[in-house]
Amino acid sequence: MNPSMMLEVGSSITIDRGIYLDLKKVYGSSTPALVEMLTKPPKRLYLRVNTLRTSRDSVIESFREQNIIAKRDELLEEAIYIEIDGPFKVEDTGKYVIVDDFAAESIIIGANLYRPGILKYDRFEKNDVITAITVRGQLIANLEARVSSEMLKNMDKGLVAVNIRSVYRAPPIAETKEYLNGLIYPQSFPAMVVGRIINPGQEFILDMNASPGGKTSHIVQLSKGKALIVAVDRSPQKIEKLDENLKRLRLHMNVLSIPFDSRYLDLVTKLEGRIDKVLIDPPCSNLGVRPRLSFKKTMRDVLSLANYQRQFIKVASKLVKNGGLIFYSTCTLTRAENEENIVYAMRSLGLTPVELEPLPRSDVVYYNGAVGYRFHPLKDDMPGFYISVLKKP
Repeated sequence: MNPSMMLEVGSSITIDRGIYLDLKKVYGSSTPALVEMLTKPPKRLYLRVNTLRTSRDSVIESFREQNIIAKRDELLEEAIYIEIDGPFKVEDTGKYVIVDDFAAESIIIGANLYRPGILKYDRFEKNDVITAITVRGQLIANLEARVSSEMLKNMDKGLVAVNIRSVYRAPPIAETKEYLNGLIYPQSFPAMVVGRIINPGQEFILDMNASPGGKTSHIVQLSKGKALIVAVDRSPQKIEKLDENLKRLRLHMNVLSIPFDSRYLDLVTKLEGRIDKVLIDPPCSNLGVRPRLSFKKTMRDVLSLANYQRQFIKVASKLVKNGGLIFYSTCTLTRAENEENIVYAMRSLGLTPVELEPLPRSDVVYYNGAVGYRFHPLKDDMPGFYISVLKKP
């Protein structure tokens, strides 16, 4: 990557100039503040309560018994949240483990350290306190080793160290009995809004990018198992993860999961014009994910992803019935992957954007005849997210 094409924003992230300028078209003089906020987690960690099996109050009370303070969201009846504490100062112990950015983005808010994601490490003994750092040298957590560095040499998976102090702090939700028993699912507020606007009933729904199952399981939950859902993703491994989550949540009713590249469903099925609603949540640049400790993609990558996303929209337009709806969402902020894809759907595929009642905690954005809804850190401390709804005439 040409360094001259990169731009330092604030003190903790470097971003491609083309992407920065793309953001600036939407956020103007607020763009530096927006990008800097992407490097920090939202103050609220959202969880979706599986209301077909329990209640919000039951989960909140059970968490309280474990010294975890959860609160009801004010707007979504299935949502609770935990306030993330911090920032805290991390001690420099002189014994380091260097982790990749994917692992760092979890460890910085309190996750434990597992073998995947470790790039390099110093010599240490079991029970030593070591310091996790990013590839750029940012101190993100103090960890208590559960193995020695010698033992680590022979590991390819498993727990390496327990997080005892991180820059930000949230409880390890995936280790709670509520998570393990399928009573909750970690899901952002905007992602839950997607399920809400789909408003599923006894109808035929296609999820074209279903893994790991957050939105699929929410559709089952909201429809009380009445919706017939075809859940597709591109590999057996992704479908295995989807099925694992649906089974844990016990929300697998009327779900047919298929490992297949859904860009080609029109060629191998007889679904054309038969589906009531289609959800497209395609692979994207993930610029809206928080905390975002690095962003290595370029504008060329973004444009390639936008072209890839359009292939899903094109096939969805064939499979949805006349009068049916396509729900498009991404966890990114670039205009190329959001508004410009909706303009493509209008001009090339004849789809019509649907204007909704104002979505909570979002900005409505009009662009060349398209209407969409943006969530972002400058609006109620949200992650970056985009939603638009298209109707087939």
